[in-house]
Amino acid sequence: MTGLVKKDLYLSVSMLKSYVLVAAVFAALTLTGIYDISFFVTYLSVMCIMIPVNLFAYDEQARWDKYAAALPSGRAGVVKARYLFAILICLGSLLFALLLQLIVALFTGARGQSRTDLLLSGLLPTAYGCFMNAVLLPLLFKFGSQKGRIYLLLALGVGVGVIFGGLTGLKEMGISLSELTLPLFVLPVVGLLTLIPSYFISRRIFFHKDL
Repeated sequence: MTGLVKKDLYLSVSMLKSYVLVAAVFAALTLTGIYDISFFVTYLSVMCIMIPVNLFAYDEQARWDKYAAALPSGRAGVVKARYLFAILICLGSLLFALLLQLIVALFTGARGQSRTDLLLSGLLPTAYGCFMNAVLLPLLFKFGSQKGRIYLLLALGVGVGVIFGGLTGLKEMGISLSELTLPLFVLPVVGLLTLIPSYFISRRIFFHKDL
Protein backbone atom coordinates (compact mmCIF):
# COMPACT_ATOMS: atom_id res chain seq x y z
CA MET A 1 0.00 0.00 0.00
CA THR A 2 2.97 2.29 0.65
CA GLY A 3 3.93 1.74 -2.97
CA LEU A 4 0.53 3.03 -4.08
CA VAL A 5 1.00 6.23 -2.07
CA LYS A 6 4.46 6.66 -3.61
CA LYS A 7 2.93 6.15 -7.05
CA ASP A 8 0.53 9.03 -6.39
CA LEU A 9 3.39 11.19 -5.14
CA TYR A 10 5.55 10.46 -8.19
CA LEU A 11 2.61 11.01 -10.52
CA SER A 12 1.77 14.34 -8.93
CA VAL A 13 5.32 15.74 -9.09
CA SER A 14 4.69 17.56 -12.38
CA MET A 15 1.41 18.95 -11.04
CA LEU A 16 3.01 19.97 -7.76
CA LYS A 17 5.74 21.90 -9.58
CA SER A 18 3.18 24.04 -11.41
CA TYR A 19 1.02 24.50 -8.30
CA VAL A 20 4.01 25.44 -6.15
CA LEU A 21 5.21 27.90 -8.79
CA VAL A 22 1.83 29.63 -8.87
CA ALA A 23 1.68 29.52 -5.05
CA ALA A 24 5.10 31.16 -4.87
CA VAL A 25 3.89 33.98 -7.15
CA PHE A 26 0.79 34.49 -5.01
CA ALA A 27 2.94 34.40 -1.87
CA ALA A 28 5.23 37.10 -3.26
CA LEU A 29 2.24 39.26 -4.22
CA THR A 30 0.81 38.73 -0.75
CA LEU A 31 4.05 39.81 0.92
CA THR A 32 4.11 42.98 -1.18
CA GLY A 33 0.54 43.78 -0.17
CA ILE A 34 -1.01 43.42 -3.64
CA TYR A 35 -3.18 40.50 -2.53
CA ASP A 36 -4.74 39.80 0.82
CA ILE A 37 -3.44 36.67 2.51
CA SER A 38 -6.92 35.11 2.50
CA PHE A 39 -6.68 34.95 -1.31
CA PHE A 40 -3.50 32.90 -1.07
CA VAL A 41 -4.82 30.42 1.48
CA THR A 42 -7.98 29.98 -0.62
CA TYR A 43 -5.74 28.98 -3.53
CA LEU A 44 -4.10 26.38 -1.29
CA SER A 45 -7.47 24.87 -0.42
CA VAL A 46 -8.30 24.56 -4.13
CA MET A 47 -4.92 22.89 -4.67
CA CYS A 48 -5.81 20.30 -2.00
CA ILE A 49 -8.82 19.33 -4.06
CA MET A 50 -7.54 19.56 -7.63
CA ILE A 51 -4.49 17.32 -7.24
CA PRO A 52 -6.44 14.21 -6.09
CA VAL A 53 -9.04 14.87 -8.80
CA ASN A 54 -6.35 15.03 -11.50
CA LEU A 55 -4.87 11.76 -10.25
CA PHE A 56 -8.16 10.03 -11.01
CA ALA A 57 -7.95 11.35 -14.57
CA TYR A 58 -4.40 10.02 -14.99
CA ASP A 59 -5.39 6.61 -13.58
CA GLU A 60 -8.34 6.36 -15.96
CA GLN A 61 -6.16 7.18 -18.97
CA ALA A 62 -3.70 4.45 -18.01
CA ARG A 63 -6.46 2.04 -16.92
CA TRP A 64 -4.58 1.78 -13.66
CA ASP A 65 -7.53 0.60 -11.54
CA LYS A 66 -7.69 -2.79 -13.27
CA TYR A 67 -4.01 -3.40 -12.66
CA ALA A 68 -4.05 -2.05 -9.08
CA ALA A 69 -7.00 -4.26 -8.13
CA ALA A 70 -4.87 -7.30 -8.96
CA LEU A 71 -2.06 -6.24 -6.62
CA PRO A 72 -1.69 -7.84 -3.16
CA SER A 73 -3.21 -4.78 -1.47
CA GLY A 74 -6.21 -5.08 -3.77
CA ARG A 75 -9.04 -2.61 -4.06
CA ALA A 76 -8.88 -1.73 -0.38
CA GLY A 77 -5.27 -0.62 -0.82
CA VAL A 78 -6.17 1.59 -3.80
CA VAL A 79 -8.82 3.44 -1.79
CA LYS A 80 -6.69 3.71 1.34
CA ALA A 81 -3.68 5.02 -0.61
CA ARG A 82 -5.77 7.73 -2.30
CA TYR A 83 -7.12 8.92 1.05
CA LEU A 84 -3.68 8.92 2.65
CA PHE A 85 -2.36 10.92 -0.28
CA ALA A 86 -5.20 13.45 0.06
CA ILE A 87 -4.35 13.86 3.75
CA LEU A 88 -0.66 14.39 2.92
CA ILE A 89 -1.57 17.10 0.40
CA CYS A 90 -3.81 18.88 2.94
CA LEU A 91 -1.13 18.73 5.64
CA GLY A 92 1.49 19.98 3.19
CA SER A 93 -0.68 22.96 2.25
CA LEU A 94 -1.22 23.65 5.96
CA LEU A 95 2.53 23.82 6.59
CA PHE A 96 2.99 26.06 3.53
CA ALA A 97 0.19 28.38 4.66
CA LEU A 98 1.45 28.60 8.24
CA LEU A 99 4.96 29.37 7.00
CA LEU A 100 3.63 32.23 4.90
CA GLN A 101 1.52 33.47 7.81
CA LEU A 102 4.64 33.58 9.97
CA ILE A 103 6.63 35.46 7.34
CA VAL A 104 3.83 37.98 6.86
CA ALA A 105 3.53 38.49 10.61
CA LEU A 106 7.27 39.02 11.03
CA PHE A 107 8.00 41.23 8.03
CA THR A 108 4.80 43.23 7.55
CA GLY A 109 3.48 43.46 11.08
CA ALA A 110 0.54 41.32 9.89
CA ARG A 111 -1.01 44.46 8.36
CA GLY A 112 -3.24 45.12 11.35
CA GLN A 113 -4.20 41.51 11.90
CA SER A 114 -3.33 39.56 15.02
CA ARG A 115 -1.11 36.54 14.68
CA THR A 116 -4.01 34.44 15.94
CA ASP A 117 -6.14 35.65 13.02
CA LEU A 118 -3.37 34.75 10.59
CA LEU A 119 -2.93 31.31 12.15
CA LEU A 120 -6.63 30.59 12.00
CA SER A 121 -6.90 31.76 8.39
CA GLY A 122 -4.17 29.24 7.61
CA LEU A 123 -6.12 26.42 9.26
CA LEU A 124 -9.35 27.09 7.39
CA PRO A 125 -8.09 25.92 3.95
CA THR A 126 -6.96 22.63 5.47
CA ALA A 127 -10.40 22.08 6.97
CA TYR A 128 -12.03 23.03 3.66
CA GLY A 129 -9.74 20.73 1.70
CA CYS A 130 -10.54 17.80 4.01
CA PHE A 131 -14.29 18.44 3.82
CA MET A 132 -14.26 18.69 0.04
CA ASN A 133 -12.17 15.54 -0.35
CA ALA A 134 -14.55 13.72 1.97
CA VAL A 135 -17.42 14.71 -0.33
CA LEU A 136 -15.70 14.34 -3.70
CA LEU A 137 -13.62 11.17 -3.35
CA PRO A 138 -16.65 8.82 -3.11
CA LEU A 139 -18.16 10.58 -6.13
CA LEU A 140 -14.91 10.17 -8.07
CA PHE A 141 -14.70 6.48 -7.23
CA LYS A 142 -18.33 6.12 -8.29
CA PHE A 143 -18.52 8.25 -11.44
CA GLY A 144 -14.90 8.78 -12.49
CA SER A 145 -13.03 12.00 -13.18
CA GLN A 146 -15.18 13.31 -16.05
CA LYS A 147 -18.51 13.37 -14.24
CA GLY A 148 -16.66 14.01 -10.98
CA ARG A 149 -15.44 17.38 -12.30
CA ILE A 150 -19.05 18.55 -12.51
CA TYR A 151 -19.51 17.80 -8.84
CA LEU A 152 -16.16 19.44 -8.16
CA LEU A 153 -17.22 22.73 -9.73
CA LEU A 154 -20.50 22.62 -7.83
CA ALA A 155 -18.77 21.85 -4.52
CA LEU A 156 -16.13 24.54 -5.06
CA GLY A 157 -18.75 27.15 -5.86
CA VAL A 158 -20.82 26.33 -2.80
CA GLY A 159 -17.81 25.95 -0.52
CA VAL A 160 -16.08 29.19 -1.55
CA GLY A 161 -19.38 31.04 -1.32
CA VAL A 162 -19.96 29.76 2.20
CA ILE A 163 -16.42 30.66 3.33
CA PHE A 164 -16.36 34.18 1.91
CA GLY A 165 -19.96 34.77 2.94
CA GLY A 166 -19.17 33.66 6.47
CA LEU A 167 -16.01 35.76 6.71
CA THR A 168 -17.84 38.79 5.32
CA GLY A 169 -20.69 38.29 7.76
CA LEU A 170 -18.29 38.04 10.70
CA LYS A 171 -16.50 41.19 9.57
CA GLU A 172 -19.77 43.13 9.28
CA MET A 173 -20.76 41.99 12.77
CA GLY A 174 -17.39 43.14 14.07
CA ILE A 175 -16.38 39.62 15.12
CA SER A 176 -12.70 38.78 14.81
CA LEU A 177 -11.51 35.28 13.97
CA SER A 178 -9.52 35.36 17.20
CA GLU A 179 -12.80 35.46 19.13
CA LEU A 180 -13.69 32.08 17.60
CA THR A 181 -10.34 30.48 18.32
CA LEU A 182 -11.54 27.16 19.75
CA PRO A 183 -14.19 26.36 17.08
CA LEU A 184 -11.83 27.30 14.25
CA PHE A 185 -8.94 25.31 15.68
CA VAL A 186 -11.24 22.28 15.87
CA LEU A 187 -12.36 22.58 12.23
CA PRO A 188 -9.28 20.87 10.70
CA VAL A 189 -9.71 17.98 13.14
CA VAL A 190 -13.38 17.70 12.19
CA GLY A 191 -12.37 17.83 8.53
CA LEU A 192 -9.98 14.92 9.03
CA LEU A 193 -12.65 12.97 10.90
CA THR A 194 -15.11 13.38 8.00
CA LEU A 195 -12.64 11.44 5.85
CA ILE A 196 -13.26 8.33 7.96
CA PRO A 197 -16.90 7.67 6.92
CA SER A 198 -16.01 8.94 3.44
CA TYR A 199 -13.28 6.29 3.20
CA PHE A 200 -15.67 3.46 4.05
CA ILE A 201 -18.21 4.76 1.52
CA SER A 202 -15.53 4.91 -1.19
CA ARG A 203 -14.28 1.46 -0.25
CA ARG A 204 -17.77 0.00 -0.56
CA ILE A 205 -18.29 1.74 -3.91
CA PHE A 206 -14.98 0.56 -5.32
CA PHE A 207 -15.47 -3.01 -4.11
CA HIS A 208 -18.73 -3.24 -6.06
CA LYS A 209 -17.52 -1.38 -9.13
CA ASP A 210 -16.98 -3.23 -12.39
CA LEU A 211 -13.47 -2.54 -13.70
